[in-house]
Formats: sequence, structure tokens, C-alpha cells
Amino acid sequence: MSWDRLPLEIYVHIFRNLDFWDRKPLSLVCRRWNEAIFSRSLCKNLCLELSRGYWSLEECGIGSDEQVRIVDHGVVEASDRDYRVVYVKWCRDSSQGELLAIDRLLMELDDKCQLEGVILDAPLGQHLSNFFNTHSELLGRVRKLQVSTECLNNRLQADRCRLKMGRLETLVWREVVSGDQLQNQKPLFLLEAPNLKSAIVRFGDSDSEHGLYWHSCFLELERSINLKALKIHLDSRMWNRFFDQKLSALEHLTIFHKVHNLRERDWNVLFSNMTNLKSLQMWEVNDAVLEAINCHCPLLKVLSLENVDLTGGFLSADRIFPQLEHIRLEFGKIVSNKTLYFPILKHLEWFNVKNQERNTLSIHAPMLKTLRQAKYGQPDFTLVQGELSLEKIQLDLYASDIPDHFTRRFPQLKDLSVRISSSRPDLDIVFPNFRNMTEFVLITYNAPLQCDSMMNQMFKNCEQITSLTLCGFNPNLELSFPVFAHIFRMQKLKTLKMFGLSITGSSFPIQFPPALERFEIRYLKLMDVAFGAYVFPPDGPFHVICNKSEEFCCYFSKDCD
Repeated sequence: MSWDRLPLEIYVHIFRNLDFWDRKPLSLVCRRWNEAIFSRSLCKNLCLELSRGYWSLEECGIGSDEQVRIVDHGVVEASDRDYRVVYVKWCRDSSQGELLAIDRLLMELDDKCQLEGVILDAPLGQHLSNFFNTHSELLGRVRKLQVSTECLNNRLQADRCRLKMGRLETLVWREVVSGDQLQNQKPLFLLEAPNLKSAIVRFGDSDSEHGLYWHSCFLELERSINLKALKIHLDSRMWNRFFDQKLSALEHLTIFHKVHNLRERDWNVLFSNMTNLKSLQMWEVNDAVLEAINCHCPLLKVLSLENVDLTGGFLSADRIFPQLEHIRLEFGKIVSNKTLYFPILKHLEWFNVKNQERNTLSIHAPMLKTLRQAKYGQPDFTLVQGELSLEKIQLDLYASDIPDHFTRRFPQLKDLSVRISSSRPDLDIVFPNFRNMTEFVLITYNAPLQCDSMMNQMFKNCEQITSLTLCGFNPNLELSFPVFAHIFRMQKLKTLKMFGLSITGSSFPIQFPPALERFEIRYLKLMDVAFGAYVFPPDGPFHVICNKSEEFCCYFSKDCD
């Protein structure tokens, strides 16, 4: 049997071993292959766009309107493609005839393809309510709904709409409201989706409150007791009844809200209904919120908090967090000189958190594997004494001092990344504690950094390094040529990347390490103009190109492009 006569199931089984972008060019071979590649089992998101109306092009700098008709009736009627998703779009000025045309096309497309998803981009108003009512049967069958809607004035008139979507599993709902005139007292759309698993509800394109107009949302969920993941911009007036129900299935929650909303919601009641929560990401957190989380979410494994104010007493006592495996704290202030005990914590991220009154918080985490810390010079926290099991450290330094816990040995550390933004810290003394390190990254910003002494300590104490990255800007990472040449005598080095270095002193020929597999060198400022002529042997495995400019020479290996 020839290749063009195989059963469709055989083609599908073969093409399943390729991802979509590898399969797509093969769809041009013949109709048989095209049918298999775009079959429902292989291509689950094949989408057709239905758009009607006039769009203003002023935002593009053209200053005129354009009539948009993406698909006409003949295309839908003649197409044999098995579409799974439809993208529907109209503008504020779309006529009644254009909206009726969209309805007819959508009904015909759904009748042919049995659609599983709808993507909708339309303004808030009566037309949107009519659309949901007209296509209630279709919406009751789809598994994915994505809505992007907006209201740019305060003259919103629309009938309230109840959506019953029994098969819906994924929801993305985005609202953009301009100005401070529009105040909806009740939600415009009530969504009943008992099988909903994942929902994202936001007021804009950004995962923050910057530039957003907060309102009580035009959508409200009902009876979504099977919801597992929720990401939401939460106004104080929003979804109160929803959070009063037991959300036993909810495992992943992300909340964005305004700081003055903290006292307008009973966080104790809210989190008491989420006893199976596994992951929580939240902006604007105070002691009362964290107390409620700690009290009612015993299974929490991942906790990410930003803009925290824990100066009211939560950290004034020794605390035990039995299930937490990953903690991230960023931008905030605390008051504590107590100990936090995390028996199974593996990942700790601590950025820009200031401990007030010169206190030092102790963290006891015997299973800690990854530490990311930003140090501004003020006391913040320290890891308790004992053998540390850390394997990866990222340290951001904005002052000359380094955290006290880095003066102890890290026998299991493999990966060290240091970012320096101010004066030179005394890193020389820490390298003896990282003798088993295999990967080192040094990045410097702002002030120049002369790092001969630091690099010599690394050469002396860290003989297992296989990957080295040195990165400066302007360039501002300074090395003498003997230290630069010593890097190429590291026998186990497999990957070497050097960007933005200033090399001083006379150059001489050097050889590549025998194990070196990848080499990148960019933006070197040199005192020796003959550097590129004979430092790297022309018959070596790397081709070095010199591009001269007024400020410095730039060298690239063949692997850089």
C-alpha cells in the first residue's frame, strides 16, 4: 500500500510524534496529509475568525476608518476544515446587519464543526447581551470561553444576562473601563458553570493595579464549586457571594487588589472556605491576611506575596510552616527577631523586604535547595546555623556588605549567581565556602568593578567549575590580562561567556581549555590593539571576528550569531 492510501488513523498516529509547527509544513504535501494534520485529535485549537464592522485607524497614525470583513458566507459554506474554535469580533459602530451576518455565519459554522471554544472581542452593551442569548445553545456546549470587552463611556445600557455553560472548563474574561464615571451596582452577566476548572478575570492587560480603573466587574460566577485555579483582579464589592461558598476544589489562587481594600473584606471567612489551597499568589498583604492564610490553609505549598506590611505582630512569635515548599516575598517591611521554621522548604525568594528597627529574622529551613536574595544593606534575615543543603544561590547586592550566612560552608552548592549594583562587596572571603561549585555567574551594573582579587580566589578554591559567565555594562567589569588568560587554563570549563569586559595590560597567546564546548565573547574594551591578532589561534575550533568602533573592539565567536 502506497503512502497516499494509508488509513487516516495511521497518518494521525505517525504525525502525533511531531509538534504542531513541525507538522504544519507537511500539510502542504497532499489533501490526505492535510486532513490528518488538521484532524480534531491532533489540532485542538484550529480557529476561524468572524469579524464585521468599521475600525478606526487613528491609533496606527493613519487617521481614517477601515471596513473589516474577515470571512464571508461563501468561505464558511465551502470550507471542509474541521474548526474547533471561532473568534468573533465587532466594534462599537457595527450595524445591525453586520451583527446579524455574524450570527448566521456562527450558526452555520457550529452546525458543520460542533465548536468547542469561543473567543469574543466586543464592546459592552446590549449587542453583547443579545449575542449571549442568541447563542445560548452553543455556549452551553463549549469547553473554553475567552471574552475581551470594554466600555469607554458612562452610558451603558444592557439587559442582564444569565449564562448556563454546563461543559465550560476554561474561562478568560478581560474588562477595560475608561474613566471613573461608570459604576455598576450589579453584575451584567451571571455565569453558571459547574464544571469550570480554570478562570482568569482581570480589568486590563497587566497583572497589577497600575493604570486600572477598579470596579465591581460585569461578570459574576455562580456554582463553580469544581474550580481548581482562579486568577482575579478583586475589587472590594466583587464576588462576595462567590467566596462565601465552600471552594474545596480550589488549589491555585492569584489575587490582585488595592491596598485600601484590605479592611473591606473578611479574609478569615474567605480563606476558611479554601482549605485545600496548594498555591497562593497575592498583592498587598498585612498581618491579618497572613494570619488567616496560616490558620485555614494547612496544605499550602507555594506562597508568593508582594507589597507586604508585616509590622503588626504576625512575625513577633516563632512560627512553624509545616507544608510550605516555596516562598517568595517581594517589596515590603517586617518587624521580627524571631525564628520561622520551614521543615520542607526547598525554594526561598526574598527581595527588597526591610526588617524594621534593625531586627534580624532567623529562618530555619534544613531542606532548602534554592535561595534568591536581594540585599540592600539593612538587616533582613539570616539562615540558622547548621549544615546547609543549598544547591543554587542568586544574590543581588546593592551595598558592599554580604549576608552573614554566606560566611559558612555550602558543601552541596553547584550554582552561584551574583548581581552587583553598587560598590564592590567582599566576595573574596566567600569562595572558600563554595569549593564544589560548578557554575558561576557575575553581573555588574553602574560602577566599575575591578575583580582580579575575586577571580584569583575563585581560581584557588573552585576547581570544579564547568560554566562561567562574566557580564559588565558600558563595559565596566575590569580584568588584567593575566587574570583573563587564567580563565582559559580552567581544565574542566565547558561553557564560557564574557560580555562587557575591560582588559588591561599586554596580551599574549592563549589556548582554549580542552573541554570547552561553547564560547561567547562580546564588547571588550582593550588597551592592547593587537589583542585579536594572536590571542586566539587562527586554526582553533573558534572563529573570532573583530568589529572596531570608536569606543572599543567587539569580538564574537561563531556560536554567537
